[in-house]
Amino acid sequence: MKHNTFLSADKNTTSHFVCWEPECEPIGTVQIIHGMAEYIERYEDFAKYLNGIGFIVIGHDHLGHGKSVMKDEPKHGYFGLGEPLTFVLEDIQYVKEWTEMNYPDLPHVMLGHSMGSFALRNYLQLYKSEISGAIFMGTGKNAALMSLGLSLTKGLNRTAPDKPNNWLDHMTFGSFSKQFPEDGRFNWLSKNQENVTQYENDPLTGFTFTNNGFYTLFRLVEGANRNGWAQNIDQDLPILVISGEQDPVGDFGKGPRKVAKELDEAGIKDVSLVLFAELRHEILFEFEKNEVYKAIGNWLQKRIDITFEG
Repeated sequence: MKHNTFLSADKNTTSHFVCWEPECEPIGTVQIIHGMAEYIERYEDFAKYLNGIGFIVIGHDHLGHGKSVMKDEPKHGYFGLGEPLTFVLEDIQYVKEWTEMNYPDLPHVMLGHSMGSFALRNYLQLYKSEISGAIFMGTGKNAALMSLGLSLTKGLNRTAPDKPNNWLDHMTFGSFSKQFPEDGRFNWLSKNQENVTQYENDPLTGFTFTNNGFYTLFRLVEGANRNGWAQNIDQDLPILVISGEQDPVGDFGKGPRKVAKELDEAGIKDVSLVLFAELRHEILFEFEKNEVYKAIGNWLQKRIDITFEG
């Protein structure tokens, strides 16, 4: 794993990104866009699997996540004032351009998980540059709740942007944990409770978003679900929608199904939907993760028209 940095679009923060390279001759690149309140290095096991089948894997820490925080006053869950939504999307574009510059002859696929999936759905509407595929993981609709959240946080983002909002965190995610038998506020992430424990004990995961963070999150979700969003995506782009059917973010399978349907109705020519009946939100961290890895690997194999052994 190689570490690197770039100046974020906010012009204040040194953002962190990593690159995992295979030992064999690479056949493609995969850019991972991570989710809320986590960081890119959590994906190392998955990245090594992709390395094993010939893919270079690249990903960065979003603003206010992992190592992409201001050194003098680190604020996790804070994206910055001005246009934080633009910062998120422009940082994704920077990493994509870096990848294309360093590996110009390889097909490029982008994978967004959870908040990262909403960011990717925004990104693909804005940037029309050619890629070989997109994967929406742990995604959903959530339009009504996020519309309410956006109206609540618009003012708070102006008056107290860097204040963590525990009340809003509970209102947004508190009901998720009630759906499952295990104790704890993060039991909805995985039925693999070892992963939940690691998440709870890691200081870089599970932190409460600031008002600015929630405002940015809700704007991402709003943009991903606006009327006609799928019609703004290149119809020739292969897309995989993949989630756990016990994921409350996706309303227990309803959200991913709606997303796939909207893509299909918008004329996207190659839309695949894969749901794992027993898995929750973090499907890459469940006991059955190897099944998820192989499903993604098989999809990559078919879509970039390259033969490799999974």
